[in-house]
Amino acid sequence: PSPLEPDPDALAGIARHLAEAERPVLVLGSDVWMDRAEEAARDFAEQWRLPVIPNGQGRGIVPSGNELLVTRARSIAFGQADLVIVVGAPLDFRLGYGWFGGKEGAPLAKVVHLADTQSQLATHTGTVGSAAGDLSLLLWGLGAACETAGVDPASYAPWTTRLAEAAKAATAADAELLSASADPIHPVRIYGELARLLDDDAVVIGDGGDFVSYAGKYVESKQPGCWLDPGPYGCLGTGLGYAIAARLSRPSSQVVLLLGDGAAGFSLMDVDTLVRHRLPVVMICGNNGSWGLEKHPMRLLYGYDVAADLQPQCRYDQVVTALGGGGELVTRPEEIGPALRRAFDSGVPYLVNIATDPDVAYPRNTTGL
Repeated sequence: PSPLEPDPDALAGIARHLAEAERPVLVLGSDVWMDRAEEAARDFAEQWRLPVIPNGQGRGIVPSGNELLVTRARSIAFGQADLVIVVGAPLDFRLGYGWFGGKEGAPLAKVVHLADTQSQLATHTGTVGSAAGDLSLLLWGLGAACETAGVDPASYAPWTTRLAEAAKAATAADAELLSASADPIHPVRIYGELARLLDDDAVVIGDGGDFVSYAGKYVESKQPGCWLDPGPYGCLGTGLGYAIAARLSRPSSQVVLLLGDGAAGFSLMDVDTLVRHRLPVVMICGNNGSWGLEKHPMRLLYGYDVAADLQPQCRYDQVVTALGGGGELVTRPEEIGPALRRAFDSGVPYLVNIATDPDVAYPRNTTGL
C-alpha cells in the first residue's frame, strides 16, 4: 500500500474509541494546514461535533466565533477529557507530552495520534490508537469509520456544550483587561485595541516571550494560514523574516508583527529590507524593559533575577524611522488605538513602540521545572 494511504484497521479502532467517549477533544496542529488538509479537518470536526483546540498553524481551521472552537476553555478540555485526538502536531511540551485528563477527579485520557508520516508518531508515551498517511485521507477515512462504528455526537453533546459555555464565559471575563485603563499600560489592552482593526485575512506573526504569550491567548484567527510564531523551539528573531515573506505572499492582506523588546533586538535591522523593497508591515513592540519570560519566573522561584533587564522605554521606533520607516512611542493606554490606526494607514513599515507595565507577568501554569 502507498505510505499516503492510512491503515483502515487502525482507523476503525480509533473510531470505536470515539464511539465510547463521553468527553472527546480534537487537536488540530500545524501539519494540518501545511498538508492542505484544513477543509477535511473542519468538515470532520463539524460532522462529528467535536470541540477543537488548535495548535500552532492549526489556528483558523475552525474560525474564531465557531462554537466548536474552545481554545479559551483549554484547561478544562485538556484536564477533564477522556479521549484526545491529536492531528498533525507532535506530542511535545505544548501538549503536555501527550498527558491529558487527570484533573478534578477525572481519569487520565486516552490519546490518539495522527500524523502524515510514521516517523512523526509519538513513541515516548502510550496511545490507544495511531495512524499515519495523507492527513486529508486520514480524516476522510476516520469519518467513514465513525459512521460504521456508530459514533453519536449526542452522547458527548453535554461535554461539547459545557466547553462552549466555558469558552464564552472566559471571553466575557477578558473584557475588563482588554479595555484596561491602567497606567503603566497593561499588555492585554494592546490586544483589545488590535482586535478592532484586524481584517479576517490578516496575517499575525509572533516573535517574543511574555508579550507574544498574550497573543497566543487573545488572538484567534478567522482563516487558516494567518498565524506564524517561533515554533516549539521558541527561536527569537524569526519575526522580520516571517514578515517579509508574509508581505510578499499576501500583498493585499494586513501583516502584523508582534515583538517583545528582547526579540526586537535580534532582527530589527531587517526593517531596512522592508523599506528598500517597499513592504509595509505593522510592527507592535510590547516594551516592558526586560526579558519577561526569564525575569518573572526567576523572581517567583528565587526571589531575585539576574541578567534579565533591558533599557526601559528603549526607542526601537526611532531605529525604524532612521531606516526609512515610520514609528512612535506610546506611553498611555488611550494612545494605543490611534497609534495603531496611523500604522495601518501609513503604507510603510511602521513600529508602534508601546511601553507596558514591567511588573505584569503572563500567568503561567508551569515554570519549566
